[in-house]
Amino acid sequence: MENEISKPVNGAELRKLSRKNPDVAYNFLSQNVEIWNEIASNDPFDSADTLEEFEPKEAGELLLNIPVDVSIKIFESLRPRAIIEIVQSLGSSVVDEIFSQMDTEDVVDVFERSTVDEAEDLLEILNKSTKLNINKRLAYPKDSVGRLMSEEVAKISTGLTIKEALSELKNLHHDVEDIVYVYSVDEKNSLSGVLSFREIVFANQEELIENVMIPNPIYINPTDDQEEAARLIKQYELLALPVIDKNNKLIGQATISTALDVIQTEIAEDFSQSFGAGAEETIFTPFQKSIRLRLPWIAVNMGLAFIVSWLIAQFDESIASDALLAALMPVVALVGGNSGAQSLAIVIRALARNDISDARVGEVIGKQSLIGVINGIFMGIFSFVLLNIIGLNSYALSLSIAIFGNMLIGNLFGASIPLVLRKLGFDPALASNIFLTLITDIVGFAGFLGIALLLI
Repeated sequence: MENEISKPVNGAELRKLSRKNPDVAYNFLSQNVEIWNEIASNDPFDSADTLEEFEPKEAGELLLNIPVDVSIKIFESLRPRAIIEIVQSLGSSVVDEIFSQMDTEDVVDVFERSTVDEAEDLLEILNKSTKLNINKRLAYPKDSVGRLMSEEVAKISTGLTIKEALSELKNLHHDVEDIVYVYSVDEKNSLSGVLSFREIVFANQEELIENVMIPNPIYINPTDDQEEAARLIKQYELLALPVIDKNNKLIGQATISTALDVIQTEIAEDFSQSFGAGAEETIFTPFQKSIRLRLPWIAVNMGLAFIVSWLIAQFDESIASDALLAALMPVVALVGGNSGAQSLAIVIRALARNDISDARVGEVIGKQSLIGVINGIFMGIFSFVLLNIIGLNSYALSLSIAIFGNMLIGNLFGASIPLVLRKLGFDPALASNIFLTLITDIVGFAGFLGIALLLI
């Protein structure tokens, strides 16, 4: 293995090695500081992924071997939880210097993922100016645009010519790393228009800015939800969205990379919540917090399972006299549950994309129910034929009717549950799968036994 890394490697190769054998990768970097310095400087993104494979103490030691400006770039690419763990092995002065130069939105993200004790420990290290910036951002509502926006924006004064604007932008080069859009503001910093950097470069040098810019651009307020920013960026195909306060003053922008992070996070949260896991839980969440987030829903799930068990117990004499009834019950519940889960997934995804207006609720539920009816007919016929083939003729009609009914109920409630939760003001994905499973189990088990008692 050592022969494989006896020469300098790039960030991608180092990342691959660290994911396969972190001990070998760490030993290589600790013994080849110059190579590590070069890789970290040239590729902070893969270097961050590499450090996340090491123990926090080991990652901290490697960060102390590179310049602070390189460490800052790596910190901005690390997961918030990784940062929280790594800073515990760094000196207070180093942490303060890194955090004071990081983008404020990245620092805020770290604090949002910290426990109360971790946040307090971090605040004790940071200088007054950094604390003020963090507290200003945290004053905005949770999951609001104000917490994720970048305050680095390229803005020029209204009334300039293109030539004058280019001159101003050259002076902004060191303060704003990525100039995508240029915002035109008046003497009060009020937003008046926006134009792309490309338009400025190729426009007539003597042309006035107001003749080239887009007046009254789409914008968002810092207190608006992050998902709304992501929706607007996607809907209008923007690369960034200006953020203005209640006085129409330009205070920042939400970028497309931020929007992608929001969308990705929302999808992950919806998936986790639909099964009763915590919305913010990941594989890196401290296990104490994971237990605290999951245990209540597991308790709810068990309570609901007792309801199903009680209903089945009402048919104990029938099950005792005919064991095949017990063998066929799970078939009905399983098919209905899977069919309902398909509708549930489709509706939750549509809600995340803001595709379902109030006027379309009936149409969505009707369509998903119709799909359940048609699929239920096919699966009912299939089960009827199958049981006749294998010689269980007396159970065929009962099973086919139960499967049809449970698939209809599964699709109906799979579409309805998230829509009802949204109407009540809850997250549509909030443990939807748990409630759906309860309904399809009740209909699958009790419904099949009831039909069987009538027909057999």
